[in-house]
Amino acid sequence: MSRKPSFYAGIVLASLLLIVPGGPFAQETQETIIQKAKIFDETYQLINESDLNCSFYMHEEGKLLPDIQIIGAERMNEKSVYEDGDLIYLNKGAADGLEMGQLFLTIGLRAKVAKLGTVMERHGRARIVRLDDRMASARVEKGCGRIQVGDFLLPFEEESGEIGKDLGYGDMDPNASKRGHVIYIENDFHISGSGQWALIDMGRQHCVQIGDQLNVFHQARPDLPREAFASAIIIDVRGATSTIKILGTKDAVDIGAEVQINASR
Repeated sequence: MSRKPSFYAGIVLASLLLIVPGGPFAQETQETIIQKAKIFDETYQLINESDLNCSFYMHEEGKLLPDIQIIGAERMNEKSVYEDGDLIYLNKGAADGLEMGQLFLTIGLRAKVAKLGTVMERHGRARIVRLDDRMASARVEKGCGRIQVGDFLLPFEEESGEIGKDLGYGDMDPNASKRGHVIYIENDFHISGSGQWALIDMGRQHCVQIGDQLNVFHQARPDLPREAFASAIIIDVRGATSTIKILGTKDAVDIGAEVQINASR
């Protein structure tokens, strides 16, 4: 009598033990995958190129605006928003110290925040390709916002991001570290989620710095404990304000939400 059927049955049975959920090999494989995922998930790019070149910051009350400005653009009779490859014209030239090939960051006015200043939004980069005494032409590179006539330019400075681990969020002693509030959200809905940016009322004068992580809290009622529901990281620091990026959240972050520095960094 041939033993081929029982031989093939043994192969099939062994295969099923490997792939069927709950089988001894399947459990080991799943656990291994999860462990490897945790290892690779320990650190990642907390602050990236988009955070550095496409986010916004507070231009504080009383400070002068940049003196280099977009005064026109190629095909400006056809469109009002400019993107990669478009040519823009600047109000400064060689006599003002500009140089061929010089790279600038374009920024535009976004919104006025009472008593604090004006939110300035980074729109992308532009490189000088033609230079006259009192005017220059620049080519847009890596546009990430609404570059328009009237926007300002600042010399571009290469900044490194930050690789690290999201410290998460949890209960914290209210008196253990610095506290502040969300004062501005990047969209018109006034709420923010993971990966989005916001402004808080803590800056250099509060001794915070780029890379500091925070917990975000809300309180259902004054007589109830506050609850931590989001983590964030500081990506830009000014005198009295900072820009944060939401790293993780289980609820929408709103204007007025309390923030506190995570002292375990």
